[in-house]
This record gives sequence, C-alpha cells and structure tokens, in this order.
Amino acid sequence: MTRIFIEDNELDINSGFSQMINYSIDDLNNLDSKTTNFTKTIVLPGTSKNNRLLGNIFEFANSNYTVDAAPNFGYNFNASKSAKARIEVNGLPVIKGVMRLMEIIVDGKNIEYEIALFGELGGFFSRLGASKLTDLDFSEYNHTYNTTNILASWDNANAGEGYYYPLIDYGNTSPISNLDFYKKSFFYTAFRPAFFVKEYINKIITNAGYTWESTFFNTDFFKRLIIPNNQVRLKYNREQIFESTINPEAITLSPSQTLVHSNIVNDLFTNSANKTFTYTPAQAFSGLFNVNLLGSYKVRNSVASLPYRYAYATLRIYKNNVLFYQDQNKRFGGFATTIGLANEPSYRFTLRFPRIPVTFNTGDYWNMKLEIYDTDGAQMDVTLNNSNCNILTDNPILVTAQYNDFLLVNGSLPQNVLQKDFFASILKMFNLMVTEDKFTEKKLVIEPYVDFYDTTRSSYQDWSNKVDRSQVIKIKPMSEINARYYDIKFKQDADYYNEQYRKKYVEGYGDFRFDNQLEFAKDTSSTEVIFSATPLVGYTSNDKIFPAIYKLNNGTEEMIEHNIRIMQAKKITGRTSWKIYLSDTNVLTTQTAYGYAGHLDNPFSAGSDLNFGVPKEINFTLASGLLSNNLYNTYYSPYFAEITDKDSRLVTCKMKLTERDINTLDFTKFIFIDGVLYRLYKIVDYSENELCEVQLLRVIYTTY
Repeated sequence: MTRIFIEDNELDINSGFSQMINYSIDDLNNLDSKTTNFTKTIVLPGTSKNNRLLGNIFEFANSNYTVDAAPNFGYNFNASKSAKARIEVNGLPVIKGVMRLMEIIVDGKNIEYEIALFGELGGFFSRLGASKLTDLDFSEYNHTYNTTNILASWDNANAGEGYYYPLIDYGNTSPISNLDFYKKSFFYTAFRPAFFVKEYINKIITNAGYTWESTFFNTDFFKRLIIPNNQVRLKYNREQIFESTINPEAITLSPSQTLVHSNIVNDLFTNSANKTFTYTPAQAFSGLFNVNLLGSYKVRNSVASLPYRYAYATLRIYKNNVLFYQDQNKRFGGFATTIGLANEPSYRFTLRFPRIPVTFNTGDYWNMKLEIYDTDGAQMDVTLNNSNCNILTDNPILVTAQYNDFLLVNGSLPQNVLQKDFFASILKMFNLMVTEDKFTEKKLVIEPYVDFYDTTRSSYQDWSNKVDRSQVIKIKPMSEINARYYDIKFKQDADYYNEQYRKKYVEGYGDFRFDNQLEFAKDTSSTEVIFSATPLVGYTSNDKIFPAIYKLNNGTEEMIEHNIRIMQAKKITGRTSWKIYLSDTNVLTTQTAYGYAGHLDNPFSAGSDLNFGVPKEINFTLASGLLSNNLYNTYYSPYFAEITDKDSRLVTCKMKLTERDINTLDFTKFIFIDGVLYRLYKIVDYSENELCEVQLLRVIYTTY
C-alpha cells in the first residue's frame, strides 16, 4: 500500500495509484551537475481532505497570511515554498524530501492537483532560493580593525571558523617612498578579514534548516580554506559611527552647586583629548543621537520645608560651536525626604533623552554639555554609571574601513554571490557526492568521490536474482557516451596576473583539460566553478610569497573589485624582519611571520594545491614540494579513470525491486551481478510491484 504525506499529514490518493520515482547519485553525461531523487508528476484528487491540506488553493479568490517558520500545510500552505513530504510503501519510506505543487486543474466541479516530490538535496537547493552570501550572519566576529587582531588571527589558520587576515597585495599596498621596503613591508590595508569555507558551508546548510555529516569537511585541509575579501577597498556596513560608555563616576556637589559636564568628561562623547567628536568619512551620514544616563544620587542635610525633592538635568549639543539641540530642566527622581535625617538614602535614576535626528557631513565637529542640579541648594552626591551615547542609523551605509574602526564584518562578505552557486562550486571543486541520511530528516551526507564507496568486500550486495532476464539488457561502452575533452576550470577574472597568463597560454591559470583520447568521441564537456584562480607572486629581494590581485595601468597599480577567490591559509614563520605601516612613516608593528594565503598549502614546501592543473608558469621559485597534488589528481583522476577505461561499461537492465530494497538503498555499496562488480548510478521509474530500469557502471578498480 502506497501513502503520501505532506508535513506528516496523509494525503488522499486515487485508487490504483502508481508512483514513478527516480533515484540517482551522479550524471555520467554531465559532469557539471549533481542529481537528486525525484518523482514524476503525481496527480492527486481534489478531496475535501486534500483541499484542506493544500489550503483550498484552488479557490480563485484564495489569499492567506502565512508564516514561513510554521509547517507548510492547511491555512498556512504557501505554493511558492517547499513542504516536507514523503512516500511510504507498506510502511517503509521510499522517498523523503519536499513536495512542490506544480499545477491545479479545475474541470467543472472536479479538482486535481499535480505535484512532484524531490529528495533532500533538491529540497535543500529549493530552500536556498535566491539567498546570497551577504544574507549570512557573521556578526559574532565583529572586531576592531587593528594589528592586535590581525596578528592574532594568524594562529587561527586551520581552525575552520572565526576570521583570518591574509597578506594579499591588492595594489598600492606597499610603501614606495622607501624602496628598501617595497613589496617587503606593507600598509595595514593589505590585510582584510577572510572567513573560512567550512563556516560558510555550515551556515548555508543550517540556515536552510538542514544538518550535515562529512568526514571531509572536518579534515585539516578543508578547515584551512578561506574566502578573502574581494572589494576594491575593505568596506563594512556602518550602522553606528560612534559609541562611548562613561566610566563610573561619583561627584559631590556643594550646596547651591550645579554639576556641569562640559564636553562630557570621561569621554562620554569624545574620540580625542579635546573632548570633541569630528566626523571624517567622505560619505555623509544621516543618523540619530542616542543618549542614556543611568546612575544614583542622594541629598545630604535635607531641608525640612521640602516634603519632596527632585533633580533636574539639561542636555546641550553643539555643532561647529553652534547650539544644535537642547533639552532643558528635565526632571527626574522625586522622593520623600526625612526631616532631620543627616544623610538621605541613595536613589537610582534613569534619564533617557529623545533620539535626535542629525546629518553628519565631512569635517563637522560636535560637543555635548550636561548639567545636573537639585531642587534647592542642598548638598548632593551624584554617581553616573552604565551611561552611554551613540550615533546610529536605521539605514546602514557601506563605508571604507579605517584603522581602529570597529568592523561590522557582514558588510565585508562577497557581494552578489548566491549561496546555491557557492555550495555547488564546492561540490564541483572536490568532486563531492551528496546523499541523504536514511534515518534523519533533512540531513545531508557529503564525501568526495575518492572516499565515497564502501570498499569492504563483505558490504557488496548481490542483485543477480533481481534482474529480469526476459527484458532487454543494454551494455554500452563508455566511449559511446563520453566527451573527448573535459575542461575543469576557474572563472576568468581581469586582474593583471590572470590576464597575462591567459594571453600567453590561451587558458586560465590553474585550469585543466583531460583528453581521454577516445577515437569516436569529439565533444567537449566543461565544468566551471564561481571562484577565480589566484596566481602567487614572489620577489628576489623578499622571502615572502603572496597573492597579487590588482590591475596595472601604465605601470601604476590599481585596486579593483574582483571575483570571489578561495585559498589555503597558513601562518609562516622565520621570515626576514618586515613591517606593517599605518602611513609611509608610521610603523605599527615589526614581524618575522606572516599570514599566508594562496592556492598552495605552503609556497615554500608545497604539499597540496587548490588549482585543478599544474600551471605552465609560476611567478615565484618553489623551493621544494610538488605542484601535482592538485584537485584533478586528488579528486578527479580516479573518476575519469573509471568512466574512460577501455573496459568500462554502462549496463542498463530491468529489475523488480522491493520496497525494502528502496528503503535500504545505498549508493556507496558495490553491486554484484553475475560475478561482475558495478557501481549503482540510477534507478528510473520505480513503482510498487513494477519493473524499473537500473543503470550500473562496471567497476574497473575499487581503489586507486
């Protein structure tokens, strides 16, 4: 018996219903895509139960308020969103994932719904939709942009989370007034925060409501991969241009004395010794003053004639020495006095001023003055604590980061990059296979092809008896379906070193072309990731090797907005002493280590390479190690060896699989048929008690 569920609610199906489900792990005809389980179109009857579960969406005037976080059925049903769904056969789930409503057919009084179900990977990509990397939240890593945090981040090189400041030559980042330091020492602007690929992946998956399992994602190799900043200059969304908190301060006012905080002592509103705030960014900023005063006060030697007493405050703000705003005689406190008591108890107060709209232009300077006084001339003790002043806006602006700025790092993430494109490119780079966890809802299991299959002999499954020998069995040499050339490449970019390489060799730096030399195949299959390659550069007068990403115009370096990159991070020590500069003459720190990033794990002793292939030319001297441990040789070579071997065969046959076979289906298991070992690639049109088509690829070697 077949049953269909949406958000754990059973739908009505037609009598004699027969579903057609496809299962696959890879597409041998298209290296550039990953596949997922899916059903062909299913037609559901418009019963009262189905109408209710689908929110009576068939009604022309249907309109309802939905909550994305709530289950997608009933009154909350939203056809533009996926709904959790599964199909069971005799109580065993045969597909779980999400349901998509494709069409509603109304014929007189008869209503039908056309739906389709997609496996967990399809549901995951559906949930990502048009979300971008900038929709992810890295705000837990907001920090001050200074050398303390830059240097500390280098010890985080293979943590897989947090931020890391690689040395990248973005152009005009090395002091040129002293040629001895050119490309040896750098301005602080050569260091921008990068975030780890593992954390991007984790946030993408978990924000979509899924979980993951991957041995590969937890390797040291994967945990040292980073995504550097790719802006012209480091920018961040500034929603607050100033914040200061007053230190606890106690003041005793003599009789008849008024407390005057001229220009706010203790730096409540100051960023310089003269207690003046000057707005320096080039962009105007519209925001709000927000002033909150908290503290306590008490009155000594109370006056018997006053049954109640109050305190008052006046706030004045000056712009360019002209009064801009004032709030006078703001009363607070209010308590009964005790006649004759020498010392009154201490009373707490909170004084919140209205938020004050203001526009800041470059060069504007501001001062603030606060006055506090008592009802009469009694002696008074005032303590200010937990008081603060800030300037914020509801519409953050993207501003260039300056040294010692407090970075709101979400604004430094790569712009206009879809999360699904990022995730798909990570799958392509490392030839990752994605399956769903059989027992946990919305859990993806992700491993590279080279580690995907269970090579334990006892795990092999014999399906010889499942083959229907009365049906045609097709055996096709892989040479008949493969392309001749397979291009695996990075996205082109216009920076100087990438352009020079492409002009010289008519191919991209780090790209790879595999020629299987099959005589009858002529086509080219191309796989491209969203990342661009990043050439490394070394100088004879310098013992540091680093990426260079800039344009060269008539010999002048120009910073550019460039395509997203991916690199390996490593703290490299034992270098000749070098400096980080604030300006041509202002040295921030002197170091003998640096935060390296690049396509190699170590440019002085290479062990692994993020390029697909070995470049024909490099811009530095490799002291030791290999360039051959690249992505093609590590993650793709065994795959191509299998599908292009002269003895490789794709077998297509008819089988009768039970619901238990489907429920326990595991693409990692090798399949025996008549003593020959196969990899299961696809099951087409599975239906209860019916024959289905099964595609298997002959195993040449179980390991390489």
